[in-house]
Amino acid sequence: MHFEGDPLLPLDPIFNSVPDQKARQGLIARFDTDLTEPEWAHGYRFDIVLRGRGVTPMEL
Repeated sequence: MHFEGDPLLPLDPIFNSVPDQKARQGLIARFDTDLTEPEWAHGYRFDIVLRGRGVTPMEL
């Protein structure tokens, strides 16, 4: 899992080892204001898809 807006993503060898750009985007957790607790924690949404067209890339 990587975080949205991370300026080091272009340099991350694990992130860049996924050849498909769309699949790479599936590895990024998106900031979610509904999950954020002000003055306590930022909330991010990261959905793992186990099967199908939008399956999350993983090591086999």
